[in-house]
Order: sequence, then structure tokens, then C-alpha cells
Amino acid sequence: MGEEQTGSAPQQPNDEREIQARLLAYLTPHRRVMSIGLLCASAVAGLTALIAYAAKPTINAMAGDNVGRLNFICIIVVGVFLLKAIFTYGQTYYLSMVSQRVTTQLRDDIFGHLHSLSLSFFNQRRTGAIMSALTNDIPVLQNATMSIRDVVAAPLNVVFALGLLFYQSWRLTLAALIVVPLMGFVISRIGKRIRRISDLVQLKLADVTTIAEETISGIRIIKSFATETHEINRFAEENARTYEAVLRGVRQSARLRPVIEFLGAFGIALVLFLGGNEVVQNARLVSLGKPPLTRLDLGGMLMFVLALQQLARAVSDIGSINNTRQQAFAAAGRIFTEILDQETDVKEAPNAEAMPRIKGHIEFSKVGFAYNDDAPVLADITFTVQPGEVVALVGHSGAGKSTVVDLIPRFYDVTQGSISVDGRDIRSVQVESLRKQIGIVPQETWLFAGTLRDNIAYGRRDATDADVRAAAKAANANFIDNMPDGFETVVGERGVRLSGGERQRIAIARAILMDPRILILDEATSSLDASSESLVQAALEDLMKNRTTLVIAHRLSTILGADRIVVLDRGRIVESGTHAELLAQGGIYSQLYEKQFRAETT
Repeated sequence: MGEEQTGSAPQQPNDEREIQARLLAYLTPHRRVMSIGLLCASAVAGLTALIAYAAKPTINAMAGDNVGRLNFICIIVVGVFLLKAIFTYGQTYYLSMVSQRVTTQLRDDIFGHLHSLSLSFFNQRRTGAIMSALTNDIPVLQNATMSIRDVVAAPLNVVFALGLLFYQSWRLTLAALIVVPLMGFVISRIGKRIRRISDLVQLKLADVTTIAEETISGIRIIKSFATETHEINRFAEENARTYEAVLRGVRQSARLRPVIEFLGAFGIALVLFLGGNEVVQNARLVSLGKPPLTRLDLGGMLMFVLALQQLARAVSDIGSINNTRQQAFAAAGRIFTEILDQETDVKEAPNAEAMPRIKGHIEFSKVGFAYNDDAPVLADITFTVQPGEVVALVGHSGAGKSTVVDLIPRFYDVTQGSISVDGRDIRSVQVESLRKQIGIVPQETWLFAGTLRDNIAYGRRDATDADVRAAAKAANANFIDNMPDGFETVVGERGVRLSGGERQRIAIARAILMDPRILILDEATSSLDASSESLVQAALEDLMKNRTTLVIAHRLSTILGADRIVVLDRGRIVESGTHAELLAQGGIYSQLYEKQFRAETT
């Protein structure tokens, strides 16, 4: 798919309501399954209240020595618990299904959107921070999705419990509810702290992930410089800071339930004191043959206490919901603002057409480029490459060579001027149709942790075994025949089981199989030894035949046969011509060549 939208400032969620609306949009497609789960949760809440209500007739039957009534009530209670178990299973199963579906969709959206973004996005962000969204933020949202059960069940438990309480004694109920406003204040205050800490925790987890990713990726460098101890200490220090941040969040979360339960216990103690005295007084009046002052008896008192406990537990669950909600909003805010709301710098025109088969004519016209708002990297770059021509780009490090070739497949868009291929401005064609006809062999070859065949056929998933073998042969990748499993040999992560020369030849075979009309060689032999370089160079020469080729060369000896050499200095073209012409000019190219020639002969 092509890349779209402009590189404007990302849309930021304005408040919690906007974040909540976006999260609900992920839940909406699953509303039917979610409704079943919430109905089960509602049934569980109602049955829990019914169990509390059963305490009154059970105790009164025991006190009245009514065995038949007691046995009947016990049978009913068993049935109620059986129904509660069935509905509990239903709420867990169906709401877990919704939770998994939502988080799966979020992962797909994040991963898909990451692939739509331009390289500038990845240049400005740490890999660990991006990975943290998938590994740390998504589980937070998954937990929040599961808490939807409590969003329905907890308020219902409150309603049912209050119903039982007022049914039994409105005076005791009002006395017990004295602590409710204080509970609400505690829940709100601690919830705000938890959200702030949650943001900090997720940032620290991103730092830890970044260090781990860098260390694993650079393990060869770490071992070569014997810096294992330094890296271990660096990770331990960041991990310790993460631990402290997590512990702060745990302290706040752990503080909430005990405080709520203590306040609830205070209410229960008040009820036991007032209600107990009332039950004793009523029992005394009945023993004297007088009518009780109220209908509160021993069974009613037990039911009242159980209902009050149910109310306290429901209020505590509401507090936990608020904590989870704050954590979810913090995680969702990061996912939306830092990834899903980011827009690519490379936009595809609304009426973009597919690029037809390329002949290979490339024209740079007064091209300028700058990364974001930084100083210009390129200025007034103007040159033309004819179909089938080989043009080499040379210059000091930082002269802008790689940036020039990165603009052709639209890894970035020019900020001034234009680039055309076969007379078409590349911004007017579909990105994918352009890139499919450009082959790139980089200095550092990236191989995926699959088989040799998978890596060669990466750009053409429909390639036959014969196509893959022919591409490997053309790339001088004869070493494959000596591998234990041939083309089915697993190369390891990043091709770690292959030498540098072998990896480069796989990259060349991959490019050959694509049959590109434009070829970009970015210092493809600079890191190879002489033996490997000769094999790779031979493969490259075959690959370059009848293709428009741009070469960035570290060793100037590899470009002596180029049709033209373009010399860049500080983002501008300062010389252009053949090898002989540029030597005769005695300019920058001549100085570079003489310096390198002396270094190679000494």
C-alpha cells in the first residue's frame, strides 16, 4: 500500500472524553458478545445479593427450630450458587473474548500504521520506545477491557446492596452511609496520582526495553570491546529506576483498598453497635410478650451486615475501576499520540497512478532537502541519468550521497525542486509501484531470520524455486550448495550465520530476482575483504547490465568504469565527469583519489 497524508503536526487527544470515545470505537464491533458478557455479570451481581438475602430466613429458621424450612432454604442456596457459577463462567469467557479481540486489533493497527510511516519517524524515535507500546501499553489496555465487567457489576452490586439495606432498616442504612463521601474523595485523589505514576512507569519501561534491544542487537560490539560489565550496570541502573517508579504506583494502588475497607469497617462497627442494641431490645420486648419496636431481628441483622459488606466491596471495586481507567487512559494516550496519530512525511497524491514499466531515465531538478526544520542537507542538486547509465556519487563523509539516493524511492520527499523518472514526477505516482522497480543493495545487508530461499524471494513471494536458484547463481552465491540444508538453511537473526560477503551476495540475489530497472548500490563492497569483494563485484557487474545504476562507492577503484562520476561537497554538486576528466581537473575528486591511492599502496 502507498503512504499517505502529510507530515503535519499530529492530532493530540484533547481530554479523557476523546480518548474514551476512541477506545469505545474499538469495542463497538464486539458489542453483541460484550452484551452477553455484561448480562452474565449482571446476573452474578443479582445472585450475590440473593445469597445475602438468604441469610435472614436461614438464621430465623435455625432460631425457630424449623428444620423443614431450613432444609428447603439450603436446597435453594445450592441452586443459586450453581447459577452463579454458570454466569461467572459466562462473564469471564465472553468479556475475555472481547478483550482479546480489541487488543489484537490494536496490535494490528499499531503494526500496520508503523509500516505506513516514513523513515523520519523511526529516525526520531528509539526502537525500545516503539516496542514498549506493543509490549507494555497494550497489556494495560487489555486489563482495562476486562474491567468492563466491574463497570456494570459494581454499580449493580451497589444498587442491590442498598436495596437490601433500606428494605431492612433505613435508619441503620443512613448511619452506615456516613463514610461514603469520604470513600469517594479517597478514590478520586489516589486515582489521579496513579495516572501520573502510570505515565512515568511506562516511560521507564520504554527505557529498559530500549537498552535491552540495543544490547542484544550490538552484542558483537559489546563483546569485542569487553564492555559487558558496563552494559549490565547500565541496564541494572535503569531497571532500578523502573522498579522505584513501579513501586510508587504499587504503593498508591495498595493504599486504596485498605483505606476503603477500613472506612467500610468503621461503618460496619457503627451498624453492629446500633443494630445490635436494637436487636437485643426487640428480643427483650418479645420475651416480655410485647411487640418489638422495629422488625430488625437476628436474621435481619446478619443479612444487613452481609449486604453492607457487599456494598463496601462494590465501592472498593469502583475505586479499582478508577485506577485501571487512569492507567488505561495514560497508555491509550501514548499509543494514540505517539504512534497512531503520527502522519507520514511522504504523502501519496489522491489521484496517483501506478508507475508503468520504468525505462530508467532519472532527472534531479534543483533539488533541496532538509530533515524536519534542520539546516539543508542538499541544495540545488541538478543532474540527469540516462537509461542504462552508471553514475557514481562520491564525496567526503556527510556530503549528502546517501540522502540523494534515498530520495529516489521516496524514503523522504524533496523540500525543494523535483525528481522525475521517465518524465514523471515521482510524487505523482503510487509509492509501491515506484519502489517495486527499484533495487537497493546497501552496505549493511539486513537478512531476516528465515531460510536462504525466503530471504532471496523476499521481494517476490511468488518466485519459483527455479527463479530463486537462477538469481543465486547470477549473484555468485554458489556457497549455498555447500550449506547443510541448501536453500532451506536457516540464516539466523540478521543472517548471523553467514559471512559479510555471503550476506551481500544474498542481497544481490534478492535484487536480481526483483529485476529492477533502477539499481542503487550504497557502498555495497566497502566492508568486505579482497576475496569477498571480487566475488561480490563480479555479481554486481552482472546485475548492473542494462540497468540505470547509481553507485555510492567507498573505494574509488570500484567506480573507475562508471559512465559518469558526480562529486558532492556539503550537499552540493561541485564536479561531474568521467574518472579521467575529474583527475585532470585536479579538484576534490582528484584529491580523494590520490589520498586513497597512497593509503592503499603504503
